[in-house]
Amino acid sequence: MARITWWMSCLITLSFSLLTFPAAAAEKVDLALGESVFKEICFSCHGLKGDGKGPNWTGTIPRPQVFANPDYMSRMTEQYMVDVVKYGKLAVLKKETPPADYEAVAMPSFEDVLDDDQIKRLIEFEKAILAGKPTDPEIREIFNDACAVCHGKEGRGDGERVTKVMPAPKPFVSAIQPPPADYTNQAFMERFPDDYRFWLIKKGKIGVTEEKGFDTMLSYGHILSDDEIRSVIHYVRETFILNRK
Repeated sequence: MARITWWMSCLITLSFSLLTFPAAAAEKVDLALGESVFKEICFSCHGLKGDGKGPNWTGTIPRPQVFANPDYMSRMTEQYMVDVVKYGKLAVLKKETPPADYEAVAMPSFEDVLDDDQIKRLIEFEKAILAGKPTDPEIREIFNDACAVCHGKEGRGDGERVTKVMPAPKPFVSAIQPPPADYTNQAFMERFPDDYRFWLIKKGKIGVTEEKGFDTMLSYGHILSDDEIRSVIHYVRETFILNRK
């Protein structure tokens, strides 16, 4: 009887500890801290207004992410954004980070199936989607076969791999991260010059970064704590994404 009483006492003590101190192992979220981190580190590329036009924005290709673009940013999961800040985008896409509750998918390489002329015509086709006038029938067939599964038949970034609900709800969180390009989203597409787009299609996202030397989000986990990272992501979401819908 004494042994049973002792075990019950231990269980009650453990349960009380878990209920009393649930935040001990969790990251804290502090919007004031997040704002401080953003204005000290992130603004130089992403801009104080989240428009991707900070003091250093012209020195990177592609241009920095535009946070004040809720049509695209709302499709990202919070954990993906945290991991990109902590580990860097390339590490996330190469699956070199701890397992997460999202599927990281890097843009694949098409250099084995498309020649340079087709890639250039595909870029023009993407631009025509933004203008509402895609007319190249050969490239339309290529686009439907190779691109639409992620980017969608109309180029809105809502293909079958991205959302299982067809047509895609608005807004929706992408099933794969980062969300595929929406070619109708001008604020998003303006970040990518033709030269970058060409090598992205030819070499894929990992290749365009490692082989061709284009820029990508670097890691800040060696500079920022988990609390600071979680807080700055919340600041970005609250300031530039959720409040602009």
